[in-house]
Amino acid sequence: MPTPYYEADGVTLHHGNSLDILPTLSQASIDAIVVDPPYEIGIASRDWDRTGIAFNVDLWSECLRVLKPGGHLLSFGHVRTHHRLAVAIEDAGFHIRDCIDWIYGQGYPGSKTQLKPAREPITVARAPFTGTERALRETTGLGGLNVEACRTDTGRWPANVLLGHSPLCTDSACITECPISELDRQSGIRTSGTGAVRTKPGHFMGNGGLGRAGDVQVTYGDTGGASRYFPIFRFESRITTRNDGERHITPKPLSLMRWLVRLVCPPGGTVLDWAAGSGTTLLAARDEGMNAVGIEMDEAHARICEHRLGEPFSPSLFSDIA
Repeated sequence: MPTPYYEADGVTLHHGNSLDILPTLSQASIDAIVVDPPYEIGIASRDWDRTGIAFNVDLWSECLRVLKPGGHLLSFGHVRTHHRLAVAIEDAGFHIRDCIDWIYGQGYPGSKTQLKPAREPITVARAPFTGTERALRETTGLGGLNVEACRTDTGRWPANVLLGHSPLCTDSACITECPISELDRQSGIRTSGTGAVRTKPGHFMGNGGLGRAGDVQVTYGDTGGASRYFPIFRFESRITTRNDGERHITPKPLSLMRWLVRLVCPPGGTVLDWAAGSGTTLLAARDEGMNAVGIEMDEAHARICEHRLGEPFSPSLFSDIA
């Protein structure tokens, strides 16, 4: 096992090539993998974003080896290349389960002839397992997604669409270009139910969507736009800079990453991020009371991780969904 670059508070960070570090991790030692790998498009002419590592089947095979049976993998991708990412993940032996779209308002087109970027796909995959999902959940907490921990602010079932405010939105008002305000403008203000309690034989919404005789449903009885059906996250800067000038240009919002690790990792479990970047996934796992293992090849980025992880923190200081 290589000497960690950083180790404290349940977080271990390795500096090096993931293809070298992953084989040193124990088999079936990881509960969930949440990773924002290189998009392989040479973003801002960065060499680390055009190595082909995200399409490497051997790498994803190592991820499958260290992941416990029934454990989930979440991997961000770029709209131009996520199909190759998903194929590599599937070729390694994972089962593709879904695709989450993170929709945001802060993107800018790369040129006058390109569309404005406003979404990033997140591939949802799961390690194969034997037996039933229910039995696996009861014994290990794996196999299924943690729906109850990730419901919307209105208590609704989490969707495979996540919304992000525009950077110019405030707590009291959204700008016109914000995806959330635009969705609400198009849907208009509507009321959902009356708050009544209903019992129906085999009702679809009962029992986690499966429905059984005698299941009880409480209608929401709330009023608002369609955005209340989706998890919503506040904008955070897409550039992470430390005092010494080191920068990472593609970090994700901490609240988003906390939601994602809650979705796939049982309480107290271990999250792996083999492309740690500025360390947001590691911070998110730590703040959620989980352990985390990170790998980062770029030394400047590893230093950013170390600095951020070394800053004083309190989980109560962070909001989950805004």
